[in-house]
Amino acid sequence: MAILTESKIKRLLRTTNLKETKLLVLEPGTVITPSAKEYLKGITIEYMKIPEATSPMAQWKSQLTYQFRIKINIAISHIVTLQKKSHDMGNTELVVALNTILMIVKTITMETLASYRLELVQEIEELLKDKKPYVDSIYPEDSYVPTYKDEECVIALFELHACLQDLEHFIAKEMKEGLKFEDYIKCISIATTLKDYCWVLMVQMIENSVKQG
Repeated sequence: MAILTESKIKRLLRTTNLKETKLLVLEPGTVITPSAKEYLKGITIEYMKIPEATSPMAQWKSQLTYQFRIKINIAISHIVTLQKKSHDMGNTELVVALNTILMIVKTITMETLASYRLELVQEIEELLKDKKPYVDSIYPEDSYVPTYKDEECVIALFELHACLQDLEHFIAKEMKEGLKFEDYIKCISIATTLKDYCWVLMVQMIENSVKQG
């Protein structure tokens, strides 16, 4: 507990602009001695507000939100970089597909999921029903790895797939307590759908390259 004495007040009056401002801000609980009060006539005294301590749960959720946002931003950077490469190559079909992924990724937050983007997810899910079985049989996710001989966009899609896979894992492992259960399940489902869609796009690029070669 601080004690404001006469000598301290005199020093403040000499070394600060207290005489002009007529305002003295003190820490809560500061004791002012009777002799010091004589020098404070005409001076307004205010006490600093101490911010409420953040609960451990609030701190945890804040940290989780920060980590999640970083992963979202990393995914977005991969998508935009790949869009640029695709645009420079004249592959407008891939640019459009990546833009769909980008729009969905941008809407995933800790608080809510944008319902107006869910129809895009549903469209991708329908596409995956037809293409995923074939893709998995020829290029299984758990074993296939591209090489340096593959096209740059193929390698970039493989990298984006790994990024979305990491996002899927983070949501499943870390966000169960931070989201409502229905949003938690929805988040995992969206991340999984985007990851699978990215893999299908990569396989399409590989097969198109083979046809052109």
